[in-house]
Amino acid sequence: MRKIIVIASLFSTSGCAVRSVYVPSSENVLLFANKKQLNTTAFVGTNHAELHISQNPVNHLAVGLNATYGRGLSIYEGCMGFYNYSKNSKWRYEVLGGGGHTNNFSEQDNAWFGIFKQNPSDYQTIANYNRYYIQPSFGFFSKIEMYKLTYSFSITSRLSYLYFNKYIYREIDANKSVLPNPIVYIVNKEYYNKNLYLLEPCITNKVGLGNVFAIIQGQFMIPYSNQIDVSNTKFSNVFILSLGLQYNFLFKKQKGASE
Repeated sequence: MRKIIVIASLFSTSGCAVRSVYVPSSENVLLFANKKQLNTTAFVGTNHAELHISQNPVNHLAVGLNATYGRGLSIYEGCMGFYNYSKNSKWRYEVLGGGGHTNNFSEQDNAWFGIFKQNPSDYQTIANYNRYYIQPSFGFFSKIEMYKLTYSFSITSRLSYLYFNKYIYREIDANKSVLPNPIVYIVNKEYYNKNLYLLEPCITNKVGLGNVFAIIQGQFMIPYSNQIDVSNTKFSNVFILSLGLQYNFLFKKQKGASE
């Protein structure tokens, strides 16, 4: 029984389990060394899928593109920055800057939760916003020679500025809003052309065999705004767990490149 509860809790936190006004995309942690390569990474959550593509066209320069799709959801983002590494490439760091645009519309019927809560509700989120961010990362890379595995552990802290052209969150009382009665709102928040700041600390682990890597990423969200009241919104989970796969395309074997 305990194992079932743990597994259920993992799925409930995977990739934005609760659809919110702001949809947190997984953090694209690149941390290249001196091998020229192209990385493709896919994350699949409970309500959307993500594809990240990144490359280091020249040493110490990193670029990346992200696309996220779900029902009523599209996110397009790009990033660019610089990176460095120790002599043996075990320690690496980078600073990325990026931005993009999100369109998000979602209607959820949560009335079945009424067995657990006194006032069951449905909710609706509508959001259209631009995001600009800076993302420093620091990581450690090593190998398990016995199993021919490579692994890494990294810490990231993404700081985002969100400009909402439209921010709407409505929570409807499912008991009272039954035709022919008028709709009764428990919460009705509506903002236009407002700002929000977001800190997203993140821990990323990668384990690879050859050019294929499994990724597990844990991400926290700390929102702040003096223009938007986020206290009553379903601003996703405080902690998001994302699972993904990465494949690295190496362009050529470089003399003196670290393995």
